[in-house]
Amino acid sequence: MSYEIKKEIRIHNTEDNWDYVFTTDEYGTVTVKCNNELSAKYGETTPLDIPQDCIQHFINALSEFK
Repeated sequence: MSYEIKKEIRIHNTEDNWDYVFTTDEYGTVTVKCNNELSAKYGETTPLDIPQDCIQHFINALSEFK
């Protein structure tokens, strides 16, 4: 038997129906997947791998779009 435990954070916009899913692996690399109408239509997401020490910069950039 094998299993995996991982932390996941989801930012979901219910009005526009998109979300960002942040996950991390055992090395501390954070992966971000954006799911939106296009990804649902075509069944594709593009993950972004961000080193753990850079994730705050990414979140700060996202908050600028509020």
